[in-house]
This record gives sequence, C-alpha cells and structure tokens, in this order.
Amino acid sequence: MNARVWIGMVCLACAASTAGAQPAPAVDTVALLPLDADARLEIYGQPVASEIARALVAGGLDVVVVLPKMAVPERARLIVDGAIKAGKGDAVLLSIRVRNPADGTVLEKLEATATNLGTIDRAAAELSSRVLPVVRERIAVLGRRPPVPPIDRPIQRATRAPKGLLVGIAVSQSSTAVVEPLRLALGEAVATWNASGTWQVVPVEPSTLGPKLAPLTVATAKVQHGVAFEILAYSVSIDEVPLARARVRVRIADPGAVVFDRVIVTDTIVGDRAMAPDALAARVAREVLAILRPHLRRVEPAWR
Repeated sequence: MNARVWIGMVCLACAASTAGAQPAPAVDTVALLPLDADARLEIYGQPVASEIARALVAGGLDVVVVLPKMAVPERARLIVDGAIKAGKGDAVLLSIRVRNPADGTVLEKLEATATNLGTIDRAAAELSSRVLPVVRERIAVLGRRPPVPPIDRPIQRATRAPKGLLVGIAVSQSSTAVVEPLRLALGEAVATWNASGTWQVVPVEPSTLGPKLAPLTVATAKVQHGVAFEILAYSVSIDEVPLARARVRVRIADPGAVVFDRVIVTDTIVGDRAMAPDALAARVAREVLAILRPHLRRVEPAWR
C-alpha cells in the first residue's frame, strides 16, 4: 500500500473524530499477512498485497499489516493471507484466504489466474474486488463483539520508551556467496545502533519496506522510521592486501512517506594483510553506515 492510501485513512479518521453531530461508526479491523511466493515471484508479493489492502481500505475497513514475528492484533476480526505460485506454462496462480483469528480456521478461499507475468496486476485487481464482499459477509456472520469492560489498573509512572527503527537487509546480486559476508556484517553493524538504548532496532522482512509498502509498515508497527538496505554490488579483490567496494541502496521511510532513497557507493576499502573476509566485510559495513549517518540525521535530528 502506498503512502497516499495511508494518508487517506488518516484523513478519514480525522474527519470522523471532528464530526461532533454524530458519534463515529465502529471500524472493523482486518489483519493482512505477507503473501507466500515462489522465489522468482517474490517481487510480485508486495504489489498484490497492496492491491488487496487498497480494496479493503476503500471498503471502509481498518487494515493492519502484520509483519513476520509480529502477533495478530486482538482487535482483528479476520485474517487475510495468501500465496503466489507458478502455474502451467507461463500462468501465475494467485490465492487469498480469509481466516478466523481465534483458531486459524479457513473461512473462504479465493483464486485468480494470470495468464503470464504481464497480467498479474489485472488478476490482482479482479481478486481484490471479490475479497471485499467476502470479508464483509464474514464479519457480519461473526457479529459485533460485546464491549470489553474497563479494567482498573494501578497507576504507574510513565517511562520514556526507546524509539523504534525497522531494518531490512536484502541482496540483489546473484553471487550470494560473495555478498553474504557483507549482508551479515551490515546486520551486526546495525545492531550496534541500539548501544545507547535510545533506539530499538527491529529486523523485518526487506520486502515490507519496499517503496510502496514501507510507510504503511512503519505506521502499523508504530515506530518512527524504517530503513531498507539493498546490496546492489560487493566486489572483493584478494591479494597481498585485500580490497573491497560496495554499492548499497538505502531507503528510509516514516509513517507518511519514503523520505530518503539513494544509492551509497563506498570508496575502495583497504584491508589488512591476510584479513579474513568477514573482518573486511565488517569494515565495509561500517563505511556504508558512516556515509549514511549525515543523511539519517537530516531525517531524524536526534540520531547519534
């Protein structure tokens, strides 16, 4: 889902809260899980999920994107998930399930077939138009839950929680054996961002921080920012003194929009004699973060 849809949801909420003449209607929440996909079809998972989310939001539903390792929110009335798989020949099969969050029971399953990769958007739009009425009907069958009485809790002193930062690291280079040390080193280097306890770094699936889905992902996780690293190239020259260079695309999003999207290119990093590959990769990772730091501080002045 792109930032425009998320902003539209916020505007609708604001309009409802300011309409003093009548109370705002209750909004039903649907939990949207990432779509499973074959390796070569992973790139299509995000746009298909975004189309499903767009249709549900347009139908007046509250959509919460549930990231990997996140729990389904208790307020969710239904769970929507699915898969993208290769069919016969060039065909691509899209399937969506509507499940009961209480026990995971599959209530409905909808399918659509794209004749080839070029028609996935059309198949996703057709499938999303069928998902909305099914979800509405199932919510009506479930009926509205009775209000939960307030629980008296002891007053606790408020503490300042650390700021949240989603981080996803992806690799686009085909030679994964060469790139893997840098991917691991970036993950370890990013973890040190929480050394002061000011920021809570949360690893996420990189696809959830794609250009269209990143703002919604950040907003749903209720954090300040999300940072996606995509390693475009990593070259290592093994000689008496090892040398390395890297090109990494970095995308930073806040709950409203993507605020930074550029390719960081390191100079040639000179290693020590007989330096291990993981140690050289760690040096390159630190250089990538050093180049990123001033840009990140422009987005978040409190960054250190």
